[in-house]
Amino acid sequence: MFAVLGAGSPGYGFESFEKFEQSKKQSLALRLEAMPGKDRVHSGETFRLYVVAILEKGWHLYSLEKQSEDETIATRIELKATAFHPQGGWQESPPNLVRDEIMQKVMKTHSGRVEFTHLFSVPEGLPPGVYPLSGILHFRICDNRICTLPRQMPFQTRVIVKAGESG
Repeated sequence: MFAVLGAGSPGYGFESFEKFEQSKKQSLALRLEAMPGKDRVHSGETFRLYVVAILEKGWHLYSLEKQSEDETIATRIELKATAFHPQGGWQESPPNLVRDEIMQKVMKTHSGRVEFTHLFSVPEGLPPGVYPLSGILHFRICDNRICTLPRQMPFQTRVIVKAGESG
């Protein structure tokens, strides 16, 4: 005698693999936005890039600071080549110190709205125009019961460079 396991249980169907992949992206508990700190910049000026991660209630991600031997725990931001010159490193909104049940220790984490910023300078003589600024956020999110596998999420914005000097 044979029994069919799962008979009568709900199933999920997708028209294509692309739609399945899109459904997975929509269910991720993190939304990412990127924007320059100024609407327009001029040659010789500096500006900040803001990368904002918004996590669903109950989820957290880890600080940029390395806190474990596991390289995939710390959040990391990778910048693509750009016309602008990066100044210093990434800054993050103040993390919370919480007991992480997954890691079984106190960790620096972020929940809710997280802001990452990076300072850039506009090279002297950069022609006016619209320039892309993009990168990839490398992260893991957890809800104190489970963690996602390491993930990557791209971000992109544009910076408008105007003619003339700042002033």
